[in-house]
Amino acid sequence: MCTHSEHRSVQGSSATGVLHRVPNSLSFYYQHLLVASERIDTTWVSTDSWFEPSWQLPKLGPELDEFFSVSAISASELGEYQGRRLHFLNLTENPGTHTTKTFGSSVIVARAVRHTELTGEPVLLVTPSAANKAVALRNAVLRAYQVGLSDPSRLRVVTVVPASSLPKLWASDLDADPALHAANPMGVYSSPEREHVKKITTAAVGDLAANDPVLRGFRVWYTLNPKNYMVADFIRTLFEYEYFPPVGERWHTHAVSSAYGFLGHDLGRQMAAEDGVRFDVPQRYLLVQHLETPDLVSAVTGVDIETVVRDLYRATGDGLLTRPSDADPRLPEYCYSASERLERTFYTRNPPTTKAVRQLVADHGGNGIVVSLPECVNRYAFVRDLLRGADFHRLPEDPRQLREWAMVMSAVGCLNAIDRDLIPAGADVVIHGSGAYSEGEFNQIDRSRLIEVNTPDEVRALISGAIQADGEGG
Repeated sequence: MCTHSEHRSVQGSSATGVLHRVPNSLSFYYQHLLVASERIDTTWVSTDSWFEPSWQLPKLGPELDEFFSVSAISASELGEYQGRRLHFLNLTENPGTHTTKTFGSSVIVARAVRHTELTGEPVLLVTPSAANKAVALRNAVLRAYQVGLSDPSRLRVVTVVPASSLPKLWASDLDADPALHAANPMGVYSSPEREHVKKITTAAVGDLAANDPVLRGFRVWYTLNPKNYMVADFIRTLFEYEYFPPVGERWHTHAVSSAYGFLGHDLGRQMAAEDGVRFDVPQRYLLVQHLETPDLVSAVTGVDIETVVRDLYRATGDGLLTRPSDADPRLPEYCYSASERLERTFYTRNPPTTKAVRQLVADHGGNGIVVSLPECVNRYAFVRDLLRGADFHRLPEDPRQLREWAMVMSAVGCLNAIDRDLIPAGADVVIHGSGAYSEGEFNQIDRSRLIEVNTPDEVRALISGAIQADGEGG
């Protein structure tokens, strides 16, 4: 593993609850990042012929180092629960996002910057998103402007989100400044089929790729490919192996939509093994999802979750649907609805990563579990106290103020899996804290700053408008 004197990890004390922390992980592991970029470019082939920049990154200097400075990773011990030792991996320290999407978005922007350095071509990033990817990519573009890594003449971003995500959209200078807003617009899709934001955005970019691959000099880069996030998510493995390596069977729990984080973790494990860092202990993966989109849990368990819940759960008279006593323990004990939505950003059905995730669990072991909203609410105070012991104080007392539930879902999924003996006694468990933010931690974007787009033509117009904008912020 590499070490850099200028980016030493911080060894915490019992007073802080944080045992290990790397304040700038993307710089700290920069050489590994370069190697991972080369590897993933050859092992995960794109299925389309659209533009993608090379995997080269800018030379690590003061501007890039400052740009990466929000990529802190920290780890804490949570003690034992029912004979299992719990660890907490905090990936949410960027105050501009409080989600792990910071890591992938930062690398995406760095690649775009390098493409412009090499070719002179400016880049327009485009992505559909339930919320967090869009917020993180916009935050990364803004930070690139602020540190002098790029400017609107060389880099812009267009995002498209469903209207249901409005409570999760962060305001920033990209929408407050009129010129930056025009060059970096956010479209909002108002129909109820939230995942259709992908369909209309994909169709729009496909038409542009076929007819206008370079628009007024701008290259249009559709950034949704899973490899764009995997290459940054592998860093959590390097951190784990360096600061709290597994000594016995270890389980990783993660609230997932497409499970980029777990695929990235496995990439890091492969790279470490090739470098001679190998632990002859099993590492398993526990996928945590909700009832509205349990596709990956169904894929790795073989359980038709939607059918079982719809056909076998029964109302108990207290406003809840209850699992039969002989039903699969990987399903919620109780829920409000058979198609309950707990976290609005987990909206992907049949994600493109399904085959890879199924293979990951088949190769290394693991499981899946579905948690419900009432399960999370009933265990919320316990989870909040548990994480406060790790010096994580950002979960509000009132769970109704929570806008991002991924971290709570991961913790509750872990606890439920232990209670139901899905994770064996004596195992180590790492709770991946991938997202948590609440009312008061951010200003919600003003609805008037969003542009309604409901068809591919309207998305194409949004992209064209971004390119034609002057873009010089005040």
